[in-house]
Amino acid sequence: MELTDDSSRDGRPIVLSTPRLTVTAWEDADLGDFYRLHADPLTMRFFVGGPYTRERARERLGDFLREQAGRGWTKWRVQDHEGRTVGRGGFGLTDEGTHRELGYLLAPECWGRGLATELAHALVEWHFAHPDPGLSPDLIAFAHVENTASRRVLEKLGFVQTGEREWRGLPHAFSRLAAREWR
Repeated sequence: MELTDDSSRDGRPIVLSTPRLTVTAWEDADLGDFYRLHADPLTMRFFVGGPYTRERARERLGDFLREQAGRGWTKWRVQDHEGRTVGRGGFGLTDEGTHRELGYLLAPECWGRGLATELAHALVEWHFAHPDPGLSPDLIAFAHVENTASRRVLEKLGFVQTGEREWRGLPHAFSRLAAREWR
């Protein structure tokens, strides 16, 4: 994985690159791509609230832009090598406000090719290379209990399941990756 301060072809800041994906900052002009990604019922089947409306997409993109400006991290835009938006990945803040929470979402055309594992691994490396002094160094993640693909990605990366509970009305499996356990 390469950590970089370079800019992509369209001038937007690059957060990180993997062999097949590039993670960049969002821009206001990304609303159409952001909406298409989050309006897809298949993509959003395990997400609380399901597919986004255009208004919900506008609100959530605004959240990500504010997080990036204020904290320096968010759930960033993920693009393929053609420059197409194919997902999002990065970090949220846990409900308790004590940890970063790993999150990633890829469009269905990216599924089954190891891209989620590649992306999540790069994000975990970014997390440990860029600690937030106000937060625990450990990383939290969770997935809907029926989202076996995401749960398997977390296992491959060394996350340890800490329990299952309802989160916003749906059953989720929670996991933790201790900083001392990361290679």
